[in-house]
Amino acid sequence: MYAPTSDVVDRLPSKDRVTNWDIASFIISIISHLLDVIFDCNIAYRYYVREELNYFFTTLAFILIPAFINTVFSIRMYMLDTDNMDRSATLTDKFTKRRLCCFGVLIFQLAPVLRYFDALQYAIKSKRAEKNKDVENQRKYYELMVKEDSDVALLRVLECFLEAAPQQILQLTIIFSAGRNGENILDDMVHQLLSIGSSFVSMAWSMASYQRLLRVSLKNKSNISWPGTMVQFMWHFLVTVSRILCISVIASKYLVPTILVIVLHWFVMTLWLSCTNQKNNFCRHNKVYDMFFYSIFGTVYIFTPVTLVEGPTFLKYVFFYLVLFVENTIANVVWYYDADPRVQQQG
Repeated sequence: MYAPTSDVVDRLPSKDRVTNWDIASFIISIISHLLDVIFDCNIAYRYYVREELNYFFTTLAFILIPAFINTVFSIRMYMLDTDNMDRSATLTDKFTKRRLCCFGVLIFQLAPVLRYFDALQYAIKSKRAEKNKDVENQRKYYELMVKEDSDVALLRVLECFLEAAPQQILQLTIIFSAGRNGENILDDMVHQLLSIGSSFVSMAWSMASYQRLLRVSLKNKSNISWPGTMVQFMWHFLVTVSRILCISVIASKYLVPTILVIVLHWFVMTLWLSCTNQKNNFCRHNKVYDMFFYSIFGTVYIFTPVTLVEGPTFLKYVFFYLVLFVENTIANVVWYYDADPRVQQQG
């Protein structure tokens, strides 16, 4: 995955430059996030119009609860950014000081979007300083852009695995279930598949991007090359697709047992994270923040592992993927032996 012979030392380069691609990527990220929100709200609205209130309230809960958590994390990150000398000029600062604006950020899941706008603002300022031959401000705003980009990468991971992944499980479970009117299924299928497909890609890319930016922000580490990033993208894409499909299929037949197993998995992962990640800077050794932090990432660990602190990860990954393999195998075996005889014959 890495290419040490052709890579560079992972620190801010001597000639810090913001490229046009950096600016374009922020714009694309903002648009893609807004499209995800629109797709989810559209599906919730369709359920409401059809008076399928169970699906409507579940979809709405999977939109609002992750949005609240993401907003809390964004504000907490902002409070910890004490070295940011340009804080008053950021959109995050302006919105967090107004209660009404905070409410709007919560409802419309705009916490990552604000961070993307802040990073875009720093990128444009660095580009402008480069044109004016202002090396000091060029480097300053480049560093601020990298910091904001790293923060928003973490927020994007949280948004994907707290909101997009549960939404996919819900929509796939509805599709796999046979209890709905055929006309409604056909009418909703296009909207559901658009949301599901874009979310799969978004989750994989958010993880690959997070790993890459994490290494960029750390000194004395090798950068992950773009081919390595694409390998990580495919790795996380295949893991999340298989995991979400597995949970959705078994939940369509055994909903309550599936929820109980997921809760047990979440509890074990939360306990494991609290024991193996004692040096996180987010909590500042505050017990309340500790519990909130690890419980949230325990939910992310239902689907994929996330590196939270610097250190060896090999044994952690082995443990996690072993647990994932055992759970997925049991779920597949149970589903197969209770499946329709025609499915068993094809298998």
